[in-house]
Amino acid sequence: MRRRSQVTSKRGDKGETTTLGGDSVSKAHPAIECCGCVDELRAYLALIRQLTIAHRPDDSESAEFLLWLLHCCFSIGSQCSDLRNTHPEYRKVDIDASHVRKLEAFQQQIEDEVKLPKQFVVSATNELAAQVDIATTIVRRLERAIVRVKEIEPNFDCANMLVFVNRLSDTLYMLARKFDDGKHQTVDYAVLS
Repeated sequence: MRRRSQVTSKRGDKGETTTLGGDSVSKAHPAIECCGCVDELRAYLALIRQLTIAHRPDDSESAEFLLWLLHCCFSIGSQCSDLRNTHPEYRKVDIDASHVRKLEAFQQQIEDEVKLPKQFVVSATNELAAQVDIATTIVRRLERAIVRVKEIEPNFDCANMLVFVNRLSDTLYMLARKFDDGKHQTVDYAVLS
């Protein structure tokens, strides 16, 4: 006798899925696209955390912060999957002002120790910093996806989440610069000559 799969439900075989709010929607629905951005970000942050642990063993603070961000991704994904707040009981924690404050505090710590160059940074100077730069672009895409969802569902309460995600791209940019260890590769237009 074949056991039931722990992950396969077959409900998505025809290109539809069910949101946390209980709506049956196309897998191309903006809310599902938004949740996909969150999934991608979470997976990438997990990779960055593992690389941080492996390559910067003395930087437990960054590794712990990244673990906190992974949990924030679950909150963001839950909110994006319940646009009309139909089932708040399914969501353990929504992103609120306290999460924004924690994010800003971490960014400020980095800004206190990292002096950015006057020129634009054109490239990370090592693999870990480059991976964080990629995560920054995923966050910016997530932000655009949240805005698209808000446009189709005006009652979607995402104000705190939008602030959080907007700040997150800045924080990750600064984390990448911290991981550059003071070796910033800045724009040099002479390269184009």
